[in-house]
Formats: sequence, structure tokens, C-alpha cells
Amino acid sequence: MWAYDERVTMSSRGCGRYTVRIIGGVIRSTRYESGDGGKRISNTCVHNAYKFMVCIIVSDVRIKRHMAFDFSSLTTLLKSGTNTRSPKAGVLGIDIGSSAIKIVQLKDVKGIPTLETYGELQLGPYEGVDLGRGTHLPPLKLIEALVDILREAGATGQDVVFALSYNSSFTTTITVPTLDQERISTMIPIEARKYIPISLSKVTLDWSPLSTHIEEKTTEVLLSAIYNEALTKYEAVMNGSELNILANEIEIFSTMRSVLAPKDTVVAILDCGASSTRLYIVRNGMVGKTHSVLLSGVELTQSLEKELGVEFKKAEQTKRTHGIVGDVEDPRIQKTLISSLERGLRELHTVITRYEEAEKIHVEKIILSGSGAMLKGLVPYIQDMFSRPTSLADPFAKVAYPAFLEDALKATGPSLAVATGVALRAFQNNKN
Repeated sequence: MWAYDERVTMSSRGCGRYTVRIIGGVIRSTRYESGDGGKRISNTCVHNAYKFMVCIIVSDVRIKRHMAFDFSSLTTLLKSGTNTRSPKAGVLGIDIGSSAIKIVQLKDVKGIPTLETYGELQLGPYEGVDLGRGTHLPPLKLIEALVDILREAGATGQDVVFALSYNSSFTTTITVPTLDQERISTMIPIEARKYIPISLSKVTLDWSPLSTHIEEKTTEVLLSAIYNEALTKYEAVMNGSELNILANEIEIFSTMRSVLAPKDTVVAILDCGASSTRLYIVRNGMVGKTHSVLLSGVELTQSLEKELGVEFKKAEQTKRTHGIVGDVEDPRIQKTLISSLERGLRELHTVITRYEEAEKIHVEKIILSGSGAMLKGLVPYIQDMFSRPTSLADPFAKVAYPAFLEDALKATGPSLAVATGVALRAFQNNKN
């Protein structure tokens, strides 16, 4: 456990020393001194509890190595721009949510994706609302926020891959009455009209074949549609921040890339966000089923706000401090949060059960991602309700990082699953 104000100095394989200053359990600054008395590099990150959380990492300290994971079965969605640089120059993965912006910068070090820096910035102050609340910021405000977090995190990368929110897209599996791959491309717009509830002129379509059924002469296809308005907004934010867009993709694929292991066959991912909770059932590396419920971090906080008769800010702090473990001095906290959780979780449980019955398969385990996944007591609660192994996402298992940061990265990993996964997309492209 870090002391209230402590400086920790570590050697980096004889090359120099890496000093971290920690105040109140928060990394406040870092300093690297070369072993040969050469140039001193100083990076500082300031933690503002009301605005953002960042951490700076110097890449030449001793790192814990992990095998890079090439999730080659993922569909390549909505390529934008040209991949003109190698990840050796540093690539940013950006996840813009309703309540926060999250960034992860990776660099290619001897063929291994290596963490350079990461950060999370709460968007509430940019709209004049409490931390934890959802926002609806215009592009100019998002540009301001993104520039702020890039500066404070010490991000140096100019190339970016960004994730499109689940709510900005529509993804489903459809059956196309042909085995001819060339005919599928001409049939997709016709078939898509049966599933997409708005004019096709307002969306960008992409698709990927999943499987074929020879006897029925049909092909199962993963169909994705992105709202053009949302895509234009995201691109305006990246361009306004003077970033070079390499690619973009729907956040579901970023999450899959960062949290799944090659040995996983049938897995359910629960992405617990500020505005909703999304279920992704993944079968052999492909999306089998998606479902969204209005179970959100904001909803949980509002339920406490009403029950306890306190302001939103105080309710948010109470939620983060106690979670569903509760407080023996006030049993209302646990009772209120569990009551709010149960409605949405029971619906997701039903979706999983019906999918298993229809496909005659078994969902082996559940992985929790998103900032809401870190609610205290949530993992054992879901494991008990769904009767299957449940764990938190560990996206940084796919990259190399300073060994002493392992505990900190495991703690914040679920929140940064999308940003990490979308940054890894650049390494996937570089291999192809």
C-alpha cells in the first residue's frame, strides 16, 4: 500500500532510475534519470479529482512482457484515412463516452505493443454538471476536452484509431439467401431495409460473412450500420484536435479485441457504461448476439440520490465507496443498488438463456468491462446470479508495461477496455 506521500525509485536494468512520486495513493509525477549521467527526462501528471485521471509511463523501464493478441477474425469496419505510419511512432486509441473520454497510447517495441501513457477525463465539468452524469457536448467542447486530456497525459502520438459508441450504431446478424459471396454485396442493401429502422441514406453499412448453410443455400452475415451524423461528429473532433485518423470501428469490436483470449469459445461480455449496459455474446471470435438495457451508472447514482435524500455528487461518492457490499451503518445503500441492478441483470440473464437454448450451446463465462464493472461486489453478485465464472476485463494483458504498475492497471483496466482495444487495431492493421 502506497504511503500518503512517497517517492519510489526503481532501476531499469542498469540503464537508469525511474522515480515515481505518489500522494494519497495517486501517481503525481514521474522522473527518469539515465544511468550514464546523460539527459534527464521529467514527465509530470497532475491528478484533479474533479476533472481527470492520468498516468505517464516511460517505456524503457523494465517491462512485463505479454504476447500480443491478433484477433484476426474480427471484421475490419469503416476504414478512414491511410495507415502511413508504423505503430513504432505511437498510436492513440480514443474512446469518447457520455460521461468521460479515455485514451491509451501504444508503441511498437521490438514487435510488442507497449503502453506509453493512458488517461481518463470526466466530461461533466465541460457541461457544468456533476461528475458521473452523462453529457451531450457539441464538437467544439469535445475538442477542448480531448486536447486537455492529451496534454495532461503527455500523449505524443498523432495517429489515432477511435471507437464509435454502441448507441451510434446498429449491429445484428441476418440471413442472406445465397452462398455466392459476390451476390451478397448486392443483396445487403435490400436485406438491410428489413432490419434497419431508418433510411439507409442516413447510415454507412458494412458487413462480414459469418457462416454458410449448404442445404438451405444461405449465408449468415454480421451487418453493421453507423449513423452518418455520429460518424461526421467523431471525425470533426479528431480533425479539430489535429489528429491523423487511421481507422475507426464500433466499440463492441474494440472490447472484444482487448478482453478475449484465443482459447475463449463462447463468452458473454457485459459492458457496464454510464448510460447503459450492453451484452455481447461472442462465439468463436464472432458476435452471436447483442442486447442493451437501460441499466447504467447514472441510474444507480440517481436511485441512491432519491433514497438517501442527498445530492447527486454525494450519491456518486457513496456508490463508489461502498458499492453493493454496502455499509453496515446504512443498509439502504446495498438494498437500493441491488434493487436497481436486478431489473436489468435479470433481462440479460433471460437473453443469454434463450440464446443458449436456440443455439444449443453453453456460454462458458462472463467478462465485465466498462467503468461500471468496478462497482464493489459486482463480480461475485453476477457470478451467483448467472451461475457461471465471472471476472473483470484485463485489457492490458495484451500489451507490455512497467511491472510495478500491474496492480494499478488491473484496477483501471475494465474502464479502458475500449480505448486499449481500439489502439490495438493499429497493430492488427500493421500485420495485415
